[in-house]
Amino acid sequence: MNHFFKLLAAMSISLPVLASGSFNLLTYNVAGLPDLFSSGNPAANTVKISPLLNDYNIVLVQEDFSYHSDLLSQNNHPYKSDHSGDIAVGDGMNLFSRSAYTDFARIKWNDCYGVFDSGTDCLTPKGFHMSRHFLNGGAIVDVYNLHTDAGSDSNSLVARAKNTLQLLAFIEANSKGHAVIVAGDTNSRYTRSTDKFHDFIAAGFNDVWVEKSRLGSYPQAGTAALQDCADKNSPNCERVDKILYRSSPAVNLVLNDAYVPAHFVDQNNAPLSDHDPLAAFFSYSLNPNFALTAALGGPHGAFYNDLAELHAANYPPLTSVSLRAGSRVDNLSFTYANGLSRAHGGNGGSLATFNLSSSNYITQVTACEDKKDTTRIFYLEIKTSQNNRIYGGTYKGSCQTFNAPAGMAFIGAYGRAGSELDKLGLIAKKR
Repeated sequence: MNHFFKLLAAMSISLPVLASGSFNLLTYNVAGLPDLFSSGNPAANTVKISPLLNDYNIVLVQEDFSYHSDLLSQNNHPYKSDHSGDIAVGDGMNLFSRSAYTDFARIKWNDCYGVFDSGTDCLTPKGFHMSRHFLNGGAIVDVYNLHTDAGSDSNSLVARAKNTLQLLAFIEANSKGHAVIVAGDTNSRYTRSTDKFHDFIAAGFNDVWVEKSRLGSYPQAGTAALQDCADKNSPNCERVDKILYRSSPAVNLVLNDAYVPAHFVDQNNAPLSDHDPLAAFFSYSLNPNFALTAALGGPHGAFYNDLAELHAANYPPLTSVSLRAGSRVDNLSFTYANGLSRAHGGNGGSLATFNLSSSNYITQVTACEDKKDTTRIFYLEIKTSQNNRIYGGTYKGSCQTFNAPAGMAFIGAYGRAGSELDKLGLIAKKR
């Protein structure tokens, strides 16, 4: 997959930008506990689920424990997460995708309640996982799969609320500036005020069931649970399996449809799991004022994305760029006309900087990745429209040159950084 991204990095902004596209996504708790403990019949049904997943571009599953090989037996998605292990070892969550992704990470909940009772949530390391997907035309969407604490006792309610807040905090820290989809077995209801799930809506997310079945009207916290599910897509049937989404300044997500697929049943029309799947169909469009390159580097350090802060500040002009480097690149930073500054990396290395203006702007960046314990950015060269340049580090490893599309200039970056610059992608904006 590294070869794919190196090729994409070289090609992504020299090809014509595709303005739009579409994809679908499925979330499904497959009830894959050992047959003796499962509420479903996974020994017989998991192999039947497998080919049905191929109809969806992105599939997020939960409780994929003991029958993972059956689930993969007829699955043809080219990108799959590694199985995290059976019950008591793994989290039961996996990803099957037709879009390439990076930065896959599993995060365990800080809080759980119950080992052999109250949902037995502490028996397995439940949590969520994140993946950054690269769609056609340069669209980037962060996808989260979750499975929160179950149970309705007071301690489980407290743990589940903390799960929700932990995930939201992680998204705000690590996916700021990117379009986001959150899906999975939330064990939550909007009518249950203790679950804190309305906090997602306050953070700018939309729920696909609420949008399509309830025309945007969210159930009120503290009211009676909506469990009239004779019609599985009814506005009065709130499921704990949910899909939520949020656009970004660069990528606009539009929900075209969302429903419970009716064909996940056996020959007797019985469900294949103790949960129904939920599918959502999205279209997306890229903001023509922006272009994001692919990213070069490794999966370490904290995430950063200048786009969110620049959007909030109404895109002030970039006035200077600075680079700190020794044998590798330590830091990349930008300063803007309103005083905003964005710095990524540490304080080591020698400093190089130059000022920019409306007639002298960044048009080209060359970066090299190589390995020093982990994959990092070893070399960076920044050129302007007036052929000024600064550079630093060691030119070695895999190198790519990024050119801003015609009529655009690079205004910032996204990626990962710690004490050095670990990963770098560039943000271009129309001038």
